[in-house]
Amino acid sequence: MTGRGSHWPVAIVCLLLGGAGANIGLMLVATRDASFSVEPDYYRKAVEWDRTMAQEERNAALGWSASARFGEGIPAGSRLVVRVVDRAGAPIDGARVSVEAFASARASQVARLTLEAEPHGIYAAPAPAGPGGLWEIRLTVTRGDQVFTGVVGVERAGAPIAGGPASQP
Repeated sequence: MTGRGSHWPVAIVCLLLGGAGANIGLMLVATRDASFSVEPDYYRKAVEWDRTMAQEERNAALGWSASARFGEGIPAGSRLVVRVVDRAGAPIDGARVSVEAFASARASQVARLTLEAEPHGIYAAPAPAGPGGLWEIRLTVTRGDQVFTGVVGVERAGAPIAGGPASQP
């Protein structure tokens, strides 16, 4: 089998190995990039879409809303502050507020926090380390049997990236 057409199986194997090697290389690059992320439990969330829509209806019925900001502190922006109010603008006190917070530029680095209650519907915790820029705050507010969920985008002034130089605002 040393004729003219005997090298084509080797060429096919080389192409297959090259394609597999390229895919492995791309996977390694993608998983080492802090800005790359995969939504956790995305399949479960898709299967439970009806439950998500039912929660949206409960949110609308409650009429609650939330706002977030990186508040004052030393250093500046060192606290994550969330304010929860009802439809009339009255504060929602006595709730338990938990958040998942991440910088859009570092979406794979999600901080899970439970915020402490303060007066006037304010809930706060030390801010997670991360860069300045746009942050996404996914929150769950629970008071008794009432549950409100929401997503808030908030701008954070330049803050040091953990282990890196300061970002420019």
